[in-house]
Amino acid sequence: MVLGYKTLKKLLSKNILIENANSQNIHSSSYDVTIDKYILVFKKNKKPISFIDAQDLNNMYEEINITEGYTIKPGETILVALEESFNMPNNVCGSIRGRTSLNRLGLTIAIQHLNPGFKGKLNLTVTNNSINSYVITPKIQIAQVVFEKLDKKVKKEQLYFKQTKASYQNQDGKQGSMIYSDYVGKVVRHFKGNYYYIEDICMDSETKEYTIIYKNLYNREDSNIWARPAKMFFEEIDSSRKDNITGQKHRFELVNDLTIDYTKQNKNE
Repeated sequence: MVLGYKTLKKLLSKNILIENANSQNIHSSSYDVTIDKYILVFKKNKKPISFIDAQDLNNMYEEINITEGYTIKPGETILVALEESFNMPNNVCGSIRGRTSLNRLGLTIAIQHLNPGFKGKLNLTVTNNSINSYVITPKIQIAQVVFEKLDKKVKKEQLYFKQTKASYQNQDGKQGSMIYSDYVGKVVRHFKGNYYYIEDICMDSETKEYTIIYKNLYNREDSNIWARPAKMFFEEIDSSRKDNITGQKHRFELVNDLTIDYTKQNKNE
């Protein structure tokens, strides 16, 4: 069931759904979200970027303050931070969609889903598909969000903030893609044959490098928990090197099962 004007106004007045809502943005069955003063612009990379390279993924954006305006050129794609700070209850989800007026200018806004339990700010992907350039400024009503009540409340353990990969919870809207977090909770195989489980991805407080936290899925005496820089974790290796008994192309590679026992005595990876 889509939430209508009266319900939206009541919930928004209590800081539910959106904590900093503007009553003038409420419509019969939607709420217009507005642009904040920051956008993320894509920086061109000389080499292809892997989805598992956290460092390169985080370095592919340039944050720009658009208080004085930003000109989005034909064919350009940017990430626009939203002013709204969402506060989703456990029985409502949302869908952010482009506005008709902007669609008719050739500006495409990618659909964004809001999960029950999500809290924080988001950014939207905006692409200029027209032959004209447009000036983007803060406060523009860039899209509309439609809220829908679920048929049943979601169990607490199923809420967004309870998920292992709740990458964007409590974000400020200026975070780029964190697709590499999809690898948390996955099993990988080292080129020497042993299997490991990715526990988490963190940032080194000194070097600011992303680091993979992982544990071995076999018995060894020195340690069960390990940390390795993300760049090194999935780096390419020579598939013909003598100790590469799996013949794989990367130091660690994702696996779907543990059926192949390459080795039982490797102790030093």
